[in-house]
Amino acid sequence: MSTSTSTFCIFWLSFILLPLLSRASSQTNHPPASSANRQLVTQILSYVNESASPCHDYYKYACGNWATKHKNDNYIEIIGLIDHKVNQNLLMLLTELQQQQQSLKRGSVEDKVLSFFQTCKLASQSTRLSRHYLHLVPPNDQIPWPQFKRRSEAWGSSKFQWMETLARLQRYGLTNVLFKLDTLPDLSNSSKYIIRINRPSFEEKKERLRSRILTKLTLRMLGTSIGQASRLAKSVKFLEATVSVLAGQSDECNEAGEYLTLQELEVQIGGQWRKYLEIVLGRNVPADFMVNVECSAYLRMLVDFIKPMNREVVASYIMLRFVSHLQEETMDSNDSISCVQDVRRNMELATNLLYEQRFIGPDRRQKLQTDILELFEVLRKQVLKKFETNNLRLAPHELDMMRAKLLNMTINIGNMPQGVDRARFVNDFYADLHLVGDRDYAANHLRLLEYRTRRWFDQLDRPLNVSAYFYISDSDTGMSSTPYYMLRQNLIIVPYGTLQPPIFYQDAHDVFKFSLLGFMLSHELMHGFVSGGIVYDFKGNYNEMSAGILLEDEYLSAISCLNRNETDFMDEREADIAGIRLAYDAFFDSDSKFNQSQPAFSTLSLKQLFFLNMAQFFCGDASPDDFEDHDADEMRLRQVLINFAPFAEAYGCRQDRDNMHPGEKCRLW
Repeated sequence: MSTSTSTFCIFWLSFILLPLLSRASSQTNHPPASSANRQLVTQILSYVNESASPCHDYYKYACGNWATKHKNDNYIEIIGLIDHKVNQNLLMLLTELQQQQQSLKRGSVEDKVLSFFQTCKLASQSTRLSRHYLHLVPPNDQIPWPQFKRRSEAWGSSKFQWMETLARLQRYGLTNVLFKLDTLPDLSNSSKYIIRINRPSFEEKKERLRSRILTKLTLRMLGTSIGQASRLAKSVKFLEATVSVLAGQSDECNEAGEYLTLQELEVQIGGQWRKYLEIVLGRNVPADFMVNVECSAYLRMLVDFIKPMNREVVASYIMLRFVSHLQEETMDSNDSISCVQDVRRNMELATNLLYEQRFIGPDRRQKLQTDILELFEVLRKQVLKKFETNNLRLAPHELDMMRAKLLNMTINIGNMPQGVDRARFVNDFYADLHLVGDRDYAANHLRLLEYRTRRWFDQLDRPLNVSAYFYISDSDTGMSSTPYYMLRQNLIIVPYGTLQPPIFYQDAHDVFKFSLLGFMLSHELMHGFVSGGIVYDFKGNYNEMSAGILLEDEYLSAISCLNRNETDFMDEREADIAGIRLAYDAFFDSDSKFNQSQPAFSTLSLKQLFFLNMAQFFCGDASPDDFEDHDADEMRLRQVLINFAPFAEAYGCRQDRDNMHPGEKCRLW
């Protein structure tokens, strides 16, 4: 994009924003001391620990009483609180559907959602056991798993083919075992999905076997004898450790990958890759079908390593990883709320539609859409100002790329396709899903896992259309109300659950909207401009010129500063620290159109209210070990605030004398 083009875009955005900001101003000139404002202030102050100093430990001050206030609740932070509300609403909806069951159209989305909910509630516990799943999904059609062979017979090891078995299990969502195969947007053309084959990851606990003792216990529970369980546990742990070493020592890997036909892949590496894909996709695949391979050297070593291995050991390893996968994919309980969560995680698109129809409705949906888009546009305008300030001293062409990405970023509310008849779309999406009564949990759960996997791979056959896009999410994302940014789609998804108190009150003072939901949206928006996101352009394609920004002195200096307190999650820290600056400036900037006079509903200053409400996002009762993709919340809040001078000003903290106000502060944008 040329400089003249970017200037036009800024003019265009300002033109669009002018009526929005004027309307925002008219709404906030005289903010009423509404019940929403009083309720928010009362709740925020109930968490404050007055014995703590905000300048010494703001987390202890702002969140010190959170755990006590919620000691009898089954959630540990604010997203858990709003998910609890969503689950309660969905339980009410499902109860209503049960009462209307006789009149429900057979095969409708409502009928299928209710059917799985009732399966979760009514099926016997025996149908949830791992043994039952494994009987339903054997290694192939000729042999059972080794643990289920008859004692008087030898297991048919000659009939076991490890790639065939992995392909059968990938149909139920199992991946990242021995290798990782997925459908992803092409690195250079995000509108096109491709098959990508990669090394396995072992970083997260769920990506590897548990201890040898627990592995042995699992084998015993599946019917393996004591002696055999001990030997097998040792052997499968050795297999996994060796694979992990092979994956770590492959130096010939290329992040962009190489494009190979299946025929070329089989010639260079060995293995029946064409048959593998035919099983996964459920259709014939030509020999010239193209895949992207990140690390062919690793795959060659893997095939050579597996070839002489004891087949019973290989089969048992794959089986154990499949059992772990199934345990991750179910709530493992038939209480009502767990079954609601099970429906959410397995049928997200359906529950999104039913939630929208029952608890939001078309008028409120339109109002929410308008409100959130207005908030988003104000944030976007503030990012444009930061590009103009150019703290990173980017070249004009680099700034043009950043502006193009920002101006093409979109937001999806509810993770629903836009511009279509939603009810018809969702009914068509689930049209060929067929559940089997309500008495066999594993049978229906497997059908849902297989259905979701098939729909995921269906993306190979259609180009990406952002306007009609929805994310076929993983289970954890499907039952969470946390907003998230899609790197390759340049899109922020805001679940419906986010748009409720205490995160969002439509009639609350704007300081509350910007400090909490505004911060959350700012965090996600800035994911497009942090180390892991900046390398993709406005279409979601990898861009070498954008990637070059990461190597420039100003950027490297900013990252080095941010990592003084080392983190494994630098992208998240960058988004946090850029996000607070963005949300704060959007409300308090000198040309802000929002009313900044002292409100009648609180004696706290607006700036103190801003920081206290923002802190609600981090308040909770989780232990540091509960966090997998972020630093602990206490650490995150501290890093956000010690690097932001307006916080110290709001509380009168003393530079270099108070913990929350070090003299050196880090920033990115």
